[in-house]
Amino acid sequence: MARFDRIVLFIPHSSDRLDKSSWSGDIDAAVNRWTDWHTDKLFDSDDERIKKLIVPFSRFYCDTERLIADPMESIGQGIAYSRIEGCTRELSEQQKEEIHKAYSDIHEQLEALAESGSLIIDCHSFPSDLAPDTDICVGFNDDDSYPSDEIINIVVEHFKTAGFKVGVNDPYSNAMRVKASIPTFMIEFNKASYLASDEKTQGNDIENINEVLNELYRKLLKI
Repeated sequence: MARFDRIVLFIPHSSDRLDKSSWSGDIDAAVNRWTDWHTDKLFDSDDERIKKLIVPFSRFYCDTERLIADPMESIGQGIAYSRIEGCTRELSEQQKEEIHKAYSDIHEQLEALAESGSLIIDCHSFPSDLAPDTDICVGFNDDDSYPSDEIINIVVEHFKTAGFKVGVNDPYSNAMRVKASIPTFMIEFNKASYLASDEKTQGNDIENINEVLNELYRKLLKI
């Protein structure tokens, strides 16, 4: 198996920092449901070969996971959300420019971290009601950023051996990519697997799951 010089952990949705006054409706409910709470801690590592890019603002300010001219723009959920679950946001042209500048800054940082020999892991969680029988989703792109069948199989079997029920590209598929030469895949944890029953408060299993993740990182890195 090809091993990697470094792993770049992209953690785009762990923050709830935003100006809620720009939103009408119960934006708190949407934030609580769709923030990937504590994924910055869940995926953490002190291995110097592992680099982290943690987006410091909420997806409801700027969703750095979206694409330029993303198809989700059609429902108001592109880079700068304007609609979500009954909530709406009106943005001035200046605000849109600021949001797109924040988006570009994050992607420039990701490009800089993803040197030759890197692997990107796109780090997320999902509400338990979306797939109650799945603990972990492993997702990837159907393009030249696909790591390889061998690597995906190692990741899936690693989690299964640790006792998790794994979905492949289900309930989510695809992963953040930067350039064709850098492989990438996504890991999404069911929130019920590491959070308390409110799916927001840090649960008791987070340290154990973090060790499972670090064991996976070690498998993927060059010794």
